[in-house]
Amino acid sequence: MELAEFCYNNSEHSTIRSTPFQMVTGKSPIVPMTWATHGQPPSDASGEVPMVTQLDEERRHLWDLAKANLEKAHKRYKDFADKSR
Repeated sequence: MELAEFCYNNSEHSTIRSTPFQMVTGKSPIVPMTWATHGQPPSDASGEVPMVTQLDEERRHLWDLAKANLEKAHKRYKDFADKSR
């Protein structure tokens, strides 16, 4: 089940043109070996962390893209339904 969930969450969906994992996190999944190359989080967590700010901006951008793609898909479905009447 976990492998199926991983595959589903990391497969691009045609409507949102992104993966569910990317939509939630704003990035591709990190596998355990990648943690070693990214270093440790800063010891002083009281200030702004540029990487977090960047990830948040990317996530918001992905959400805007997904919203636009969902609106386009909704219009296509509506146009098709209106033609069927």
